[in-house]
Amino acid sequence: MGRKKSDEVTAQREREEWQLGIDWARWLLAGNSPQPLTMYGLVLEPGEIAYVNTPAHYARLYGGSGRYTHNSGVFIGKPGLVLGMMAANAAVNASRKAAAKRDMQLMWRDLQEVPTVATNHRLLCMLPQRGWLSFYYSAVQEFYPDPANWTITFGFQNAEPLRLAGLAVPTLSVLTAWCVLGNDRWQGEPGIAPLLQAATGQQLAPGAVQGELDTGEPRRLGNLEP
Repeated sequence: MGRKKSDEVTAQREREEWQLGIDWARWLLAGNSPQPLTMYGLVLEPGEIAYVNTPAHYARLYGGSGRYTHNSGVFIGKPGLVLGMMAANAAVNASRKAAAKRDMQLMWRDLQEVPTVATNHRLLCMLPQRGWLSFYYSAVQEFYPDPANWTITFGFQNAEPLRLAGLAVPTLSVLTAWCVLGNDRWQGEPGIAPLLQAATGQQLAPGAVQGELDTGEPRRLGNLEP
């Protein structure tokens, strides 16, 4: 497939997913509840209802341990050779220390595309190394849906922040706003305003997904800004 054709397919997918987010907003604005999704294999909690099952790009915000191995070394030989080996060893240790210091900085890590399920209680992400991880709405302290830039970010009480990205973000933004903020407050979330405006008839220009919605600049993330 040529690059132009690939770009056209991507643009079409984006329009379709953006429209799906609008449809979700319109459905919830009308006072409806999301339609239950039948799940097999994944066992939910009593009273828990699955709404969306989709792939999403997963990332967590945290700093590394800063640990590194310091090589002391024992050097035997002629003085010139020993001095050279000591200098090389010192350079290796300095490089390791600098790398460890960089690793301590906050940054988005563990980037990967994972199966993601949204329910009325939580988000579940399936990591190959760890299995299903749960992110409960009741533990969310910061919430930044940014469908115009295809990302949504959550801050939690006792866990590293979570960022999800991808084509499903418009739908996930509307749904999680409804779940996290509650039926009385979700409509006031500014991150999903473009979707709400389109859902209430204030239609944007056809094909406007990013750039025409706003400046296209990522939304500032408060305490979650790396």
